[in-house]
Amino acid sequence: MAKVSIIVPIYNVEKYLKKCLESLINQTFKDIEIWAISDGSPDNSVSIIKEYEKKDSRVKCIEKENGGYGSVLEYAIKNITTPYFLICDPDDWLREDAIEKLYNAAIENNLDFVRGSFYNVYSNDMEEVYQDGCVYPHMFKPKSNKVYDYDTEKFLFMSDSPHSKLFKTELAKNIEFPHKVSFTDGILYKLYVCKMKRSMFIDEPLSYYLMDREGNTVTDVKPKIADQHYTVFMSIMEQYKKYENKSNWFYYRNFLQCEFVNFELAKIKDKKVYKEKRKLLYDMYKECRKYKNEIYECLKTELPKKKVVYKLLLNSLTAKITFLYFSNKVWSDRNKNI
Repeated sequence: MAKVSIIVPIYNVEKYLKKCLESLINQTFKDIEIWAISDGSPDNSVSIIKEYEKKDSRVKCIEKENGGYGSVLEYAIKNITTPYFLICDPDDWLREDAIEKLYNAAIENNLDFVRGSFYNVYSNDMEEVYQDGCVYPHMFKPKSNKVYDYDTEKFLFMSDSPHSKLFKTELAKNIEFPHKVSFTDGILYKLYVCKMKRSMFIDEPLSYYLMDREGNTVTDVKPKIADQHYTVFMSIMEQYKKYENKSNWFYYRNFLQCEFVNFELAKIKDKKVYKEKRKLLYDMYKECRKYKNEIYECLKTELPKKKVVYKLLLNSLTAKITFLYFSNKVWSDRNKNI
């Protein structure tokens, strides 16, 4: 019986799919099942999956109507029965011992969650750029192979992306995902972290993340992306209301998500569209201000310059003018340097 399910959400990726599937069937850890889920993909992806299904009985070809990335996660997590699962996007691939490293660490230490580091790779030269996933290292930078059984919420300050992450299935069962929206791996990660009790970081690059694929939501600057960030943000905030044990770090991390969306908005060249999308961002800040007392507690650990700006954003009297300056000046300047 399989011990780990690997979820592969598939849409228009026939160019990359074989490399991904090869990396999965050749894992040194054999007790796996591979859920290759076509989300109504119009290309030749299903035919490729079926080829692998014939070669390896652990590969399951699943076809469903298009509903977006979140609908694939929703379907898979609801139906898998293995104790653990991992997500591997079809344009990415795993190191051959990735599952073995993650699963063994989970079993030996009775963990709810294990994550490794990864490589960013680029299609023009396949250069490998090491990433430990620490988005806010001044807030949290975990030690490798250390079991964290307190302050596990600090893992919120690492990247949301699914790379090199092993989840315990039962803890993810009731997480809800909006359909037809990108970035839903962020919903899974942020809400899951607030459920887990024991976790570990392994400082070894266990997966490869293809950064510059056409259609990659990380590099997509279409105006609709701002709307999707807003939908994901509100879904996370609404679902968290049902949690019994609340963490100030959760509210602070979602406040910092507004900072990230601010940066994304600065990429929109159409000034009219940019102005329209900023309203969504300001609504996100207003939602965060409902929890300003919790956020203030976390600000004690923040960098001095950011403390000032963030306190102004959380104050209803100074929020608007700070927001306009922060959005138009600071993030536009930052974007010029990227």
